[in-house]
Formats: sequence, structure tokens, C-alpha cells
Amino acid sequence: MANNRSKVFTPEYFRNLLFGAEDSLVSTVGVLFGVASSSAYTQQQILVTGLIVIAVEALSMGAGSYLTETETEEYEGSGDGKSSHIVSALIMFASYVFFGLITLLPYLVIPVSSARYISLTFTLVILFLLGFLPTRNIKSAIRMAVIAGFAVLIGFVLARFFSSV
Repeated sequence: MANNRSKVFTPEYFRNLLFGAEDSLVSTVGVLFGVASSSAYTQQQILVTGLIVIAVEALSMGAGSYLTETETEEYEGSGDGKSSHIVSALIMFASYVFFGLITLLPYLVIPVSSARYISLTFTLVILFLLGFLPTRNIKSAIRMAVIAGFAVLIGFVLARFFSSV
């Protein structure tokens, strides 16, 4: 039974799931937190911005996953794994969309001034769990949350900078 599960959920699939989740959380919350911090946008504009970021980045990440795996396979001269590359790309895409929508959800239901902090909190907790659960290592969890937190900080600093210019 465990052997079947390992064939269904390969390291390549897991890598794409984790990478899609992590990249979506960091990119989406970074953009949304930065835009919301600039106070130059309405709630509707933030939602539209978030949906655009999620759609474009999910497609980009899915396509990038497929192309990278296909090109690597061709470079190595290994077998025909194109169907598994399509599955990997779909996992990357779905993971990006799912986790991106989690970061956008607070902006749908509460005012922007509070939503940005709730979205950030959700994101950091999820990143911590994504770093912890696969390895059960607290160091990995902290590393994941801290490094991702820097991306959000950059979005915030840039928004403040350009708002004051």
C-alpha cells in the first residue's frame, strides 16, 4: 500500500506542490500587502490586482514547471515522461491558485486595513507549517517563514517609499 502511494505522489509532484504553495503565498501576500499598505487603492482594486497576480503567476509557474522538466529530460536524454510533466505542471498551477486565494480571502470579507494583517498572519502560519510538516523540523519551519517574511517586508517598504514620492 505504501509503495503504491509513493508511485502516485512522486518527489517531483511533491516539489511542485510545495514550490507552488510557497511561491504563491510569498508573491501574492507580498504584492497585496504592499498595495494595501500604499493606501492608494480601493478594496476592489486590491481584489482585482490579487486575482491578476494569481492567474498570471499560476500559469507562469505551471508552464515553467512543464518546460523545465521537459527540457531537463531532453538534455539528459532520458525517457518520455511528458505525461508526468503535465501532471507536475497541473499540480504547480493548482497549488499556486489555491494558496493564492487563501491570501486574498481576507480582502473579500473585511476592510483592507485589517485584511492585510490577517492575510499576512495566515500566510506566515501556513509557510511555517509547510516548512515544518514534511520534515518535522522546527528550523525548516522558521527558515521558511522568515525568508518569506522578507519578501513581504520588501513589498511594504516599496509601497511606503512610492507613496511618499
